[in-house]
Amino acid sequence: MTATPTRPTLNVLLIADSDSQLLACEALCGAPTALNVHWTLNVIPRDGTPQGLLQRLGQHVTLRHQGLARLLSDQRLQSFDAIGVFLTGSKLNDIRLALQRHPKRPLLFCGFNGVVLDHFIEGVSWRLGYDLICLSGPRDQEALAQLVEGTPFTHQRTVLTGLRRNAPSSDLVPVAQRPRRLVFAEQVIMPASPPERARLVRLLSDLAIRSPNWEVLIKPRIAPGDATFHDVETHISTTLQQTLGVPPANLRLDYRPLPVLLKQARLLATLSSTAFFDALDFGCRTIAISDLGLQPDYGGHVYAGSGVWRSLEAIPNLDALDAEGPSPDPRWLDWMGYGQQFSPSALLQALQEQKGQPPQSLPSTIGYPGNAQSSFNQLRLGAEAAIATGDWSSAQELLCQAALMRPLHRGVARRYWAVRQPNALLRQIALVISYRDLK
Repeated sequence: MTATPTRPTLNVLLIADSDSQLLACEALCGAPTALNVHWTLNVIPRDGTPQGLLQRLGQHVTLRHQGLARLLSDQRLQSFDAIGVFLTGSKLNDIRLALQRHPKRPLLFCGFNGVVLDHFIEGVSWRLGYDLICLSGPRDQEALAQLVEGTPFTHQRTVLTGLRRNAPSSDLVPVAQRPRRLVFAEQVIMPASPPERARLVRLLSDLAIRSPNWEVLIKPRIAPGDATFHDVETHISTTLQQTLGVPPANLRLDYRPLPVLLKQARLLATLSSTAFFDALDFGCRTIAISDLGLQPDYGGHVYAGSGVWRSLEAIPNLDALDAEGPSPDPRWLDWMGYGQQFSPSALLQALQEQKGQPPQSLPSTIGYPGNAQSSFNQLRLGAEAAIATGDWSSAQELLCQAALMRPLHRGVARRYWAVRQPNALLRQIALVISYRDLK
């Protein structure tokens, strides 16, 4: 007798379009939970998508590849219990506005990709109005509460999902038994300017020279010739060669996956990367580099209260740092969201509790963050989604607003004329003639 397949408790769609967003989705899909969840991930096609990451995700989730305009008109969206949007800017509003018109729509949630370094207010303003906003910890929750106090979004629901992205490992070697090895994790804001990139390389080189019995490994974000969404003008390998010529024998690049390196290292040094918390997952000690100062552009200010903010230039040698046993302040870790009480499973539990209940959309009021009428492109995409479902009144309203914003835009004028035709056949012909792919 053939066993009947178990129906999922939750059928969840995730939407993402960059490597950091895909990593956030991967962490969410890998979260331990007693619920039976079926994950689908729609990757919006874009140059620079890491193929290795997609292949890894494809082993655990159902992958789809659709542009935003076609995704919003896909009738299959209504079959999900919940949709998680890991995008940026107006695209967050595009999806929310397109789906909130349906009385029986999926629950909508969104989040951030790891540590929020800057532009928190801007990021939150695009996310207000979702059924749930995922935040890392009390730091972000307090900032959001201050932002929305006294506005129509005072009761915005949030859930704390934490900064743990890796499942517990049973094969971790104690730090004292690991090789004397420090890993520097390069990131988008490594920093970006060539002079300061060169300075950071020199700082690592000098530290390696002062610590001849240690290895200092630089983990590049990508291999030479590869691409991500956040390219820098000069690859770190070129910076290393141009700055040092011949580097010290104990300083080198290592392209192995960061988890592999962290499991075999005693120390991680970073400017402001979420790799800081990944290192803690793998039992590796961490320091945040302070040599470039409290510059929000680099995100180092976030780590100023961590208790492990260190100047590379001031470290006598890595033996001294290792003997010190740097460890982040537990109160700071809890404030950031790195604690046992914070987990992505909290999101899944919240979705399960709200499943089957009518979603309650928060108002969007002119003059407050989250104003729905903030993007010309957003209005056009929302109109196309309304057209796909035959919601002619909403399509007319959105195209009317778009026409007011850009009265000389011929494409919008033609589309607006088409949706106002009372005759169904004439309207369909006009829609075909005026159609333009907005993906």
